[in-house]
Amino acid sequence: MNLLSRNDTGVLATALAACLCCAGCVPAPEGYGSPAAASSAALDAPVRGLDPGYKTEETAHFRLNAYTTAAAARYAAMCEENYGRIMQDLGIYSFVPARPYNVTVYRDAAEYHLKTGQPEWSGGAAYGNALLLYESGNLRPAAAHEMTHLVFNEFMGLSQASQLRWLNEGAAVYEEGRSSSEISAFYAQKIREAVAPNPIPFSQMVNLAPQRETVLNVDRWYSQVGSVAGFMIRTGGSFNFSLFLAKLRDGAPADQALDSAYSGAWKKLSDVEQAWLLEVKR
Repeated sequence: MNLLSRNDTGVLATALAACLCCAGCVPAPEGYGSPAAASSAALDAPVRGLDPGYKTEETAHFRLNAYTTAAAARYAAMCEENYGRIMQDLGIYSFVPARPYNVTVYRDAAEYHLKTGQPEWSGGAAYGNALLLYESGNLRPAAAHEMTHLVFNEFMGLSQASQLRWLNEGAAVYEEGRSSSEISAFYAQKIREAVAPNPIPFSQMVNLAPQRETVLNVDRWYSQVGSVAGFMIRTGGSFNFSLFLAKLRDGAPADQALDSAYSGAWKKLSDVEQAWLLEVKR
C-alpha cells in the first residue's frame, strides 16, 4: 500500500489517480495535506541508497540509515515509538518480526526521487521489509502509515493481507492519524464532511477496488476504512482486535472471526456497521 497526501485542490485528483496505480508510494503534500493510502504492491527494486558517509542506528526492530548521527538516532527513536504504538493498538504484543526493518531516510525529496525512481508526488515508499522516506514535515505520519503495512503484511501473511485490503489500509490510516494531531484532525474533517453524510455500505467497502473508482470515492473510502478500524480498536479493545486478526489470518470468514473474537458483542460485520454509523452520525 501506501500513503497519499490529500489536499482539497483539483491538482490532487491527477496525483491521486496516478498513485492508486503505482506501487508503494506516499504522495508528498502540497501545502497541507495528509498522507493517505495507495497501493499494496511491492516497490520495484533495486533502488539506490545514500551516498557514502551515511550513519546507521540499530535498534531492537530497525536498522536506520541517515546522513548524520543525530538524524539517524532521532528517526530510529521515532520508528520505535511508532512501532510500539502500532503493536499496542493492534494488540499483537507477542508478534516478533523475522528480522529488523530497514529504513532509509534521504536528505530531501530531490534525492529520494532521483534514487528511487518514484513519481514527483511520492513522499515515501515501502517494499519487502524496508521503508524509503525523506526528511520533511510529514516524515512521522508517513512512517507510521507505511510501518503499519509492513507489520500487518508480516503478521497476516501477504496472501491474507492482500485479501483484506480494507483492514490493512484502515489500520494504516488510523495509525497515521495517531502519529500526528494535524493528520488526525484532517481525517476527522473528512469523516464529518464526506463520510457521515454518505457512508459507503460495508458490503461495498470490503470489496471496493479504489483504483477503479472516482477520486472522490477513493478519498471517502480511505477515510472510512481508517475510521472503522479505529472504531473497532477503541470500542472493542486491542486484545479482541488481535484475536480478530488471528482468526482472519487462519482463514475464518469475517463474520465468524468477529463472533469468536468479540464474544458475541459483534456477531457479524453488519453489527459493526450499525454501531459505527451511530458514532459517526452523532
